[in-house]
Amino acid sequence: MTGLRIGAVHHRGDEAREVSNTTLRDSLDVPCPPTEAPTTHESRFGSLLGQSTAMLELFPIFEKLARSDVPVLVEGETGTGKEVLAEAIHEASGRTGPFIVFDCTTVTESLFEAELFGHERGAFTGADRARTGIFEEAHGGTLFIDEIGDLAVASQAKLLRVLERRQVRRVGGNGHVHVDVRVIAATRRDLELEVQERRFRDDLFFRLAVARVELPPLRKRQGDIELLTRSFWSSMGGKESFPATLLQQFENYDWPGNVRELRNVIARYRALGNVNLPNRSGENGAAAGPEGFDWIDQLVSRALPLRQARAIMTSELERRYVKHMLQLHEGDMEQAAKASGVGRRYFQMLRTKT
Repeated sequence: MTGLRIGAVHHRGDEAREVSNTTLRDSLDVPCPPTEAPTTHESRFGSLLGQSTAMLELFPIFEKLARSDVPVLVEGETGTGKEVLAEAIHEASGRTGPFIVFDCTTVTESLFEAELFGHERGAFTGADRARTGIFEEAHGGTLFIDEIGDLAVASQAKLLRVLERRQVRRVGGNGHVHVDVRVIAATRRDLELEVQERRFRDDLFFRLAVARVELPPLRKRQGDIELLTRSFWSSMGGKESFPATLLQQFENYDWPGNVRELRNVIARYRALGNVNLPNRSGENGAAAGPEGFDWIDQLVSRALPLRQARAIMTSELERRYVKHMLQLHEGDMEQAAKASGVGRRYFQMLRTKT
């Protein structure tokens, strides 16, 4: 079963509808909202802020997911707030156990099993004592598995087994331990494409994607930059008003690193009193892409973590590539996708992201 998808709608039962940039899909476990997506006047869900139409339409969905206990797959670009959303769902869920985070990019395949399921003393070289795994630590609570799309195929099979049986066996152990854990997974990848390319197991995908939520990039959240800026500025101890001229620069920038990049820039301004945004002014002052090697130099000079810098570069490459191919083929998406060597659906996804 697929589930509830926010971001590019498909309904099973030959029913489809789009709400702004949001698509909804029926699930056996999570009822689909009415045709007119409910909105809320609240500008936050937990620590997740937003007053844009895109976010206000999502908040009621998040509340519904928090009241359920189904697995959730959170999709979106790097920096859109996937972990923040997962924690907000946990806090609103009423689960009494802890919120535990596991990042698939930080653990080698050889240590994956020991990290998630724990190990007994002497199970392998260096295991001088028994250790509780992350699943056991998250018992009664929520386990957030970040960047699930980066998980090796062999490890995917082990994870699927635990999700199906709700039991873990420590490395080097004989008995099984029952675990009551709600899993929320996140990815920046297109997992459907990963499944097609056989880099991700389809059975694990369907197990995780009972409900799917796609967080929109900051450039598509009209009106949220000012709200987020003032909130971050205040939380960092800013007493005076945030400079209007600088806020205007923020509005004219398209934030490829999304909310995380915005927060980092405000923190830098708070500490150093200056901001170095690449010059992305296009026609009529609208945000445009970086041109030339100077922009790369500026990105490198910001000394971001490699993972974040790479994500920003990838996002910008995709944006410019899709725009160029559509211009080259006079807006014909099917021809543009064919010439790009990718499926039409994936090309559409890239176009939606950019």
